[in-house]
Amino acid sequence: MAFLAYVYIMAVFLVADSMQSSFQTCNGVPAPENVVISACQTLPCSFKRGTNVMADIKFRVTENTKSLKPVVDVQLGNIHIKYPLPQQNACKDLTDAECPLDKGELVTYHLNMPIERSYPTISLIIQLTLVDEHNNSQMCLKIPSRVVN
Repeated sequence: MAFLAYVYIMAVFLVADSMQSSFQTCNGVPAPENVVISACQTLPCSFKRGTNVMADIKFRVTENTKSLKPVVDVQLGNIHIKYPLPQQNACKDLTDAECPLDKGELVTYHLNMPIERSYPTISLIIQLTLVDEHNNSQMCLKIPSRVVN
């Protein structure tokens, strides 16, 4: 009987671990439907200095939009720092669609975010929001992370 209880408990842990997500949602803002972050299976993600964070983020467009812009907020404790991505036109990083986008359309955004060698090894939360031409959020996610050597 104890063996069956052990097997059951292990199965619950394995299922719970496989269901862990590679992101957290933002309050009051639409979340993506699927996120695949390279080299990150569980939170917090470990991002190596001198590399790029690559992610494919599938989301449903909430309103008709002509453009998309990535807004990245890096949270270090209670401090928030804006992080400008090299590519400010998120429409150019859509892998399966082109702007303008229609409400309800399912699209995939490819994130390419440099982690510079000069960054300190530290824990942080990366919040990525895609905003339209009216500064309305189309999608938002948070990635608890740490920069590592």
